Amino acid sequence: MLRYFISDLHLSDKRLDLIQAFVHLTDEICHSKAPCELYILGDFFEAYIGDDYQPDWVAQLDLQLQKLHQRKVTTYFIAGNRDFLVGDRWFKRNQVIELPEQSPLTIDGIKVVLTHGDEFCVDDKAYQEFRAMVRQPAWQQQVLAMPLEQRLALAQKLRDDSKSSSADKSMAIMDVNLDEISRVLPSDTDLLIHGHTHRPALHDSENIKRLVLGDWDRSIWCGVLKDNSFKHYSMDTQSYLDQVTPVSEWRAMQTVNL
Repeated sequence: MLRYFISDLHLSDKRLDLIQAFVHLTDEICHSKAPCELYILGDFFEAYIGDDYQPDWVAQLDLQLQKLHQRKVTTYFIAGNRDFLVGDRWFKRNQVIELPEQSPLTIDGIKVVLTHGDEFCVDDKAYQEFRAMVRQPAWQQQVLAMPLEQRLALAQKLRDDSKSSSADKSMAIMDVNLDEISRVLPSDTDLLIHGHTHRPALHDSENIKRLVLGDWDRSIWCGVLKDNSFKHYSMDTQSYLDQVTPVSEWRAMQTVNL
């Protein structure tokens, strides 16, 4: 079994290059001779405003996800801070399985926990207040009842506010809190895999070994779990578009032997 892990793609109509990179990656997964699974750990979209919003670029992503299902590749999804409005229609339309905020995955006795990761950034009090608000069903229903144009404007405002707020915060405040991770996760967790912070790295000297997935921008990132070895790969986005290369031939940035 090959298990692929991606996070923080931030796909939108302004980054057609990243959408094309996702198409190439999923085409590779579809044509794999080995059984495969794909795990999307949040912020798949730059901003998701509802299942009824279906411009061409979203339809293209739907087509790839549906193709994965047709090729018997199971796709799992954990909501991030940019795509918490992904709803039942999207999951049913694309045959994607929704996972809870922290999802355990046991492989040959090895206990892995998957999450987006923003719930651990508890030192950023303002962000946690915002996160609590937008995760409330009543707030989400109110937003989804707005006309599409208003939702698009709201999404742009939230992005602008986020950039402005982040510019005034220290990097430490916006990172995960290790005490919170130890408090929340089971003590027998062997590996935590998350995204959100845009700081790809392997932290193996903490109480819980932690792998941070990279965000897609000038480089694209993908983790691959095969047998008991997890490799975190990266490749220059434009180089990948110029010449599509199998993930196994990308740069292996981190390796975790489970």
